[in-house]
Amino acid sequence: MRSVFELRRDPVTGWWSAIVADRAFSRDAFAVDAQPVEGTHCRHCDEGDPDEPPHHVRRVPLRSDAFHRIDSSKARAAQLTLSEVERATGSWEILVGPRDHHERMAAAAPQLAGALLRAARDAMRAIGAEPRDAGADGKPEPLYIQVVQNHGRQAGSRSSHLNVELYAIPQVPHWVAEEIGGGARQMINARRCVWCALATAEEESGERLVFADHHAIVFAPAASRSAFEMMVVPRAHGADFTAIDDEAIADSTATLQRALLALDALGDPPYNLFLHTAPAGERLDQTFHWHWEIHPRLRVIAGLERATALAVNPVAPEYAAEVLRGQLHR
Repeated sequence: MRSVFELRRDPVTGWWSAIVADRAFSRDAFAVDAQPVEGTHCRHCDEGDPDEPPHHVRRVPLRSDAFHRIDSSKARAAQLTLSEVERATGSWEILVGPRDHHERMAAAAPQLAGALLRAARDAMRAIGAEPRDAGADGKPEPLYIQVVQNHGRQAGSRSSHLNVELYAIPQVPHWVAEEIGGGARQMINARRCVWCALATAEEESGERLVFADHHAIVFAPAASRSAFEMMVVPRAHGADFTAIDDEAIADSTATLQRALLALDALGDPPYNLFLHTAPAGERLDQTFHWHWEIHPRLRVIAGLERATALAVNPVAPEYAAEVLRGQLHR
């Protein structure tokens, strides 16, 4: 009797995913269209300059002091209320395209999509260069700058205007910290970057490969946490996205737009696109590899996942890659 779930372990983080093994794939079950966010009114169009260049990107601050760190153990020890423990810090901002640009990232002109990524890189550089208070060890407090592009209301998008969001977070998020630790462990054990090894293996095998170009390898991870998830790993090893030049930005743009076009196999699905890179000021040149992840938002998180933090993926990555490849070959 065949098991319902196939448990697979991520080679970097060590996290497990449960891949549903006995359910027949039905495209209709996953063809979920992204829901619009703003009707006919768009504040980013209202705020834009009618005479701005066609590929101009505006950097719009939304909140400074966006994150308030609360350590409940410190609060109990000092007999303080939780809100009194740490000061607010970090920031939240949005990079927006010119007026009247409500197209998907995949459909944007390459010059405009590239301008968004270039603006994100430049903003990350600027934020990372700002002075930070020293921690207890005398080093600057940690800072992680998260780049996110959301499409569709189900994916948390707050605007239909073409945009990229930036969050300056005064700590290294758990997911990224696990990747950093996993990358270091794999370097000690195998003497090789685990992302370089994964990308090479996926390209050679082809089973989960979506496509590969001169810049990157795009594949469905074996332990995918989302249905039709894709990982985009650049061929050139590097830990820090902010270190890449304009030519690499153009290459990354072309790869990302093609990967997002593969999602047309599902119609116009909602998704989260995000970047994982080295924290600001951290030298992880040998052990980390910056990369993009694309997570379609096709289903509601159910009780098993909430109760256990075990990701449940109803579509085998091998089948997902086949469907995504087929879309690109049409």
